[in-house]
Amino acid sequence: MKIPEELLKSAKKYHYDTFLMQGVEIPHLCVEKSKILSSFCCPGLEISAKKYSQGVKIKIVVKKGVKIEKPVFLCFGVLGKNGKQIILPEITLEENSEAKILSFCTFPKARKVFHKMEAKIKLKKKTRLIYKEIHYHGDKFGTKIETDFKIFVGQESGFESKFVLDKGSVGKLKVNLRAQLEKESFCKVLNKVIGRGKKDEIEIYDKILLNGESSSSLNKLRGVMINGGRIFFKGETEVTKKAKNARGHIDCQEIVVGENSMVQSTPIIIVKNPEARVTHEASIGKINQKELETLMSRGLSEKEAIDFVIKGMIE
Repeated sequence: MKIPEELLKSAKKYHYDTFLMQGVEIPHLCVEKSKILSSFCCPGLEISAKKYSQGVKIKIVVKKGVKIEKPVFLCFGVLGKNGKQIILPEITLEENSEAKILSFCTFPKARKVFHKMEAKIKLKKKTRLIYKEIHYHGDKFGTKIETDFKIFVGQESGFESKFVLDKGSVGKLKVNLRAQLEKESFCKVLNKVIGRGKKDEIEIYDKILLNGESSSSLNKLRGVMINGGRIFFKGETEVTKKAKNARGHIDCQEIVVGENSMVQSTPIIIVKNPEARVTHEASIGKINQKELETLMSRGLSEKEAIDFVIKGMIE
């Protein structure tokens, strides 16, 4: 597929596998604003995209019994300073299928860019999906991002999600994820975000509904705010009456650096079955000054030392 050079540059900043992005026979879909640049399917996989008045509607289906060996690559972005992009994907895994999706969203020159994604994911019985989404927003704090995920995880199925935005600026970011789990299914959600200035505003809302017997979930946030921005995280796990032996855990760790930075965590647990167990832990802290001094004594600048410590704490 033909990838714009600006998009490749931002991917390389993330040490992203650009070979994957340029592979001729890699299953993929690439969209810039509302323009569909390239797409490719493999046996057992259906990808369709259609432009409409506001953006692009996407349908991805992994057929029954198919295990997609190569990752499915999705790329969305706005390469100019200004622009708008709305993406509406529907992803379905039919029974006994498996896939891994790698999504890269880039807005390298953003001054006034709006990106919205409303995704619906349905995993049928005995399926597994790994979904990793990486964002790059440039360094001008010029993006406004809204993502909304509605996820159904069927019986004996698994869903793993990882959202990463740890380089460049953030701008305004709002992430909503709601997952419903059936019998003997599991869900793992990780959000990793670093804000770097007073213009960065981050809101992350995760809600996992353990609706089936022996269902389980793990919800993790790793967040850092530097130089005056704010992070708000609300993680909620609810166990219904019929979810016997359900298990869940919320794990939130955040770091505050610099004056006027603010982080806030709100874990919520609702349990309606006496044989279920849900736990949570949350910590908000600062960087250890002794660690910084040790690193600086070995030749790192203060900024390099802070970045080094942060990287180790949020991995």
